[in-house]
Amino acid sequence: MRVVFAFVLASSVVLGCSKGRDDDDGTATGILPTTDSGTGDDDGDVFDLGNGETGEGTTGDGSSCPCTNVQDGIYVLNSAAQPGVWFFDPPANTFTEIGVLGCPVPPGWTANSMAIDRAGYAWINYYDLLTETGRIFKAPLSDLGNCVQEPYQQPPGEWWLLGMGYSVVDQVTSCDELFVYKSDKYIDYPNFAPGGSELAQYTEGSGALSLIGPTDYPVGELTGTGEGRLFTFATVSQNLAVLAELDKNNGGEIEHRDLNDFDITNAFAFAFWGGDAYFFTETSPNSGVSKVTKLDYDNNEGGGMSVYNANTGLRIPGAGVSTCASFVPPG
Repeated sequence: MRVVFAFVLASSVVLGCSKGRDDDDGTATGILPTTDSGTGDDDGDVFDLGNGETGEGTTGDGSSCPCTNVQDGIYVLNSAAQPGVWFFDPPANTFTEIGVLGCPVPPGWTANSMAIDRAGYAWINYYDLLTETGRIFKAPLSDLGNCVQEPYQQPPGEWWLLGMGYSVVDQVTSCDELFVYKSDKYIDYPNFAPGGSELAQYTEGSGALSLIGPTDYPVGELTGTGEGRLFTFATVSQNLAVLAELDKNNGGEIEHRDLNDFDITNAFAFAFWGGDAYFFTETSPNSGVSKVTKLDYDNNEGGGMSVYNANTGLRIPGAGVSTCASFVPPG
């Protein structure tokens, strides 16, 4: 999620992003996503989840909504001058460019958030700051230039900045649903207005929002899992964020963890993979470059948070992981 702010005494600058991951020595690294048999072996490899295969630990009937054209890892949105999608391989800690988005947005619109479905499509929220208007676009990961607008339209100033994430309906079926978090208050960063927000479900094709209920936090990004859970990376104040599991029936909080001294910055996203949470935030507020912070959510590595990649070379306002992806620890 990202907002380009304009102030009386200062103006924001959109920084271009380098190709590949910049290490401390200034060199760029990256790997092309490899494929194997798609069996989901716990060897740390990136594998193709096509032909109806499901990710490690995925429950439900994979034939109902099979996994196609999507890989076992995290996709991130790079908000360069021409936004694009990159693939993040968590075990290898590498980023690889998938392609540039060709969404038919008017000049001045900004790519804000992203979700990934089981069929290999990226769903992207764009917004216009001047009119406080938001749109949703859909593009196949195999051809990101073929990006089309969804019939989503809300009144200006309502549901224009979205957190987005898919979650499996339940443990009986593998089919998933797209959830959205009303993050319009992000415009107040870093001085967020008091009170929470709302959670809704998005109906693909019709563009309709079905309101689920109120949430406890003003701004949040979303991610879901193949076991039917839905999480938000949400803000309380400038230097206090939370990771909370949400009740998909009413938007209430099931449990949360305080992320003390953790600022969501002016570009933030997250996703679950392999039992852990990966947060993408700027190296410092308005730096224009993102880092990766890992939370050992399942405590299989001693728990706690640590910087996993100090400088990705990208600016990441959105991240998406399909519900096909691994949600249990590898190995």
